[in-house]
Amino acid sequence: MAVTAAGEGIRTLYHYEKFCPAHLTDTLVNQRVHVSNPQNFNDPWDCYPCLDTTQANDPKYRARWIEYIQQQVPLPDLTAGRRLSYERALQASPDLFKKMLQTSFRDAIRNMIVKRWRIYCLSPHPVMSLMWSHYSNHHRGICLEFDASQVVFRDAYQVVYREMLPALDILEMSDETAFQVLLTKSPDWSYENEYRILAHDGGDRRRCSAFPADHDQ
Repeated sequence: MAVTAAGEGIRTLYHYEKFCPAHLTDTLVNQRVHVSNPQNFNDPWDCYPCLDTTQANDPKYRARWIEYIQQQVPLPDLTAGRRLSYERALQASPDLFKKMLQTSFRDAIRNMIVKRWRIYCLSPHPVMSLMWSHYSNHHRGICLEFDASQVVFRDAYQVVYREMLPALDILEMSDETAFQVLLTKSPDWSYENEYRILAHDGGDRRRCSAFPADHDQ
């Protein structure tokens, strides 16, 4: 289960950013924060799915996947006849099936993530030199302080740092395991001790302060 700032007893969270008068005014006056598209993050593997291929040799498993793809995920533009031939090839070849999971399907899931999710990144540390350098315009930006007892911030999720990204089985995935894609990073970034607010509607703003978490703008 994902750990929240409230669960860890965090009382204050900080957001590093470059100085943008319009964004800062919006935050202070309208109590809104500007959330980011994960496609623009420093780490190219951040929010990138890793798919489980351990059952790829099972023809029944491949058949279930093909049915799922038919219903849920558009493959590269193919005519009906060529699509049918491609699906038959996936069913017949475990190697082709694995390659599909690791390339076109993974990219399709990634595209869904960057279209659907926006993220606001926070840290409990306000005076870290690397954070000021990476996220506050090389020490020329600002660091915003937020009361973590407020609804949106107390529910911010703690990022997990792992050597390997979690291998996800889309066919068996729950909401909790799906969140792992958004909340797992390499240990190289563990110094950030990051917490994340997740916005699901693809907008670039989210209410903060005393406004409930579901009041997006």
